[in-house]
Amino acid sequence: MNPKESALLQELTGGAEPKLLLRSRTRIDAGRWWRGTPVWLCIIGNELLIFAVARRRYVDRVAIEDCHASFYSHAAGELMIKPAEKIRIGSFALTPREALSVLDLLVAHLQNA
Repeated sequence: MNPKESALLQELTGGAEPKLLLRSRTRIDAGRWWRGTPVWLCIIGNELLIFAVARRRYVDRVAIEDCHASFYSHAAGELMIKPAEKIRIGSFALTPREALSVLDLLVAHLQNA
């Protein structure tokens, strides 16, 4: 994690320890000239944070309750966050193991709620 990403994570979480922090292989245009910026997934409290930072910031927050139909698409190799229509990016390139760790935390939270 670079210093800009660390600073943004600190700002978003208020210093709280995330339950999960993953760097996806999904990249977006956040102001770099020649390459995309990696998108991070973070689970903290009852929220899923999605962020990336370079020259510009990309931040989305979604309640875990709004992710109840999320799944991993083996064909695409992506975690699909569903039905959270409020977020701009809904699929993230992750390994099956990484996607399973996200889904496990989402399901555990939904069962405890």
